[in-house]
Amino acid sequence: MTLWRPCLIGVMLLVAACRPTGQRLQAPGVVPGGVPPTPEHTLTAGDVFEIRLPFAADYNDRVTVGMDGTVAPKAIGSVQIGGLTVPEATERLKASYAKLLKAPDLSITVRRFAPEIIYVDGWVNRPGLIRSDIPLTLERALAQAGGVKTGAKTSDILIMRHDAGSTVRTYTAKAGPSLGGISGGPNLDDPLLKSFDVVYVPQTAVAAASSFAQQYYANVPFSASFHVPATQVPSIVTPQVINPPTPALPVIAPQ
Repeated sequence: MTLWRPCLIGVMLLVAACRPTGQRLQAPGVVPGGVPPTPEHTLTAGDVFEIRLPFAADYNDRVTVGMDGTVAPKAIGSVQIGGLTVPEATERLKASYAKLLKAPDLSITVRRFAPEIIYVDGWVNRPGLIRSDIPLTLERALAQAGGVKTGAKTSDILIMRHDAGSTVRTYTAKAGPSLGGISGGPNLDDPLLKSFDVVYVPQTAVAAASSFAQQYYANVPFSASFHVPATQVPSIVTPQVINPPTPALPVIAPQ
């Protein structure tokens, strides 16, 4: 009786030590695995929301998120809120209004939801911008990008994201075996993406991933990728060649 108790306690301590811990955000840089969860919708280009300040009604406004992820409420100028949740955007706007008001108390009400936008690049079949009416996980986004190419480094996929403090954070993630038409079980670590996330699938491991991500994210053509197609094709008029009139011969009167 006295011999198995120390063994049981040792096993319990070992199990407790191996129990997974909660996800934690680390300092700016590359965070291996553990992409933080996010609500189903984050503010994206085309979202329309109202800003209400009950004690400063003159500043009430209705704004639309631009293609670069910014809004421009009256009196405070441009504010970057693309990819943020409503509570995160509320806190960021409060900080901007605090430059004008002592204690800005405001609320945000979303009036129109636009498709979320994700940029997928690297060793995929159809790189570019993805717009989706439903939330996308990593594997859903890669599937919409046509799947990964043969030889892609699916164990070191980079996810670049603006956090609530306007810092670009980079996470590494792994794609499951079901990706690209290969049969297999679901990836239980398949993270939910946020609007304005950038997913980069490398062909080989990226050296100095943090520096690469900071430079790469700054050049992603989110705004350039949005364009309004022409509603009418301009008609092309074939030039007409007009011959000059033949001059009339002078009439000579008989003598």
